[in-house]
Amino acid sequence: MAWIVEVGHKEGVTDPVGYLIKKEIEDLGIKGVEEVKSFNTYGITGEVSEEELKRIGQELLHDNQTQHFGLHGKVVEKTLMDIKSPKGWLVEVTFKAGVTDAVGMSTLNAIEILGVDGIRNVRTGEKYLILGDIPEETIDKICRAVLANPLIQDYSYHKIGD
Repeated sequence: MAWIVEVGHKEGVTDPVGYLIKKEIEDLGIKGVEEVKSFNTYGITGEVSEEELKRIGQELLHDNQTQHFGLHGKVVEKTLMDIKSPKGWLVEVTFKAGVTDAVGMSTLNAIEILGVDGIRNVRTGEKYLILGDIPEETIDKICRAVLANPLIQDYSYHKIGD
């Protein structure tokens, strides 16, 4: 079975990655980006229960003081509900098949140390919620220039809001 665990910053807590990405976008001369929110994603494959995944999220993948986590994209969904009239793009960045995911391998080792068995693989990625009135050709430019390295990463995006 495959699961997705997402980790993002709680409302009211500064998202340093999102802040820096917004600055990089502005440095490219791109206007219209109001805010960037970042999320770490963990694709976990294996025989593991939802309760074990919650334990992994609680004890390993997030900082309870500043972050929240969810399964199956619920963190991004919750964030979207917290934003009044969200308009922008949701971008997903993952490693290409065959590229070594060192963080994923370290996460798998840490899960084994927690005593959770049955997990075969962990693949990490990022999601970015980019808010603002931005045309598709601009979001593609942002992905190529700031969010992903096209040599080793794939990216996809879809429009949210109006």
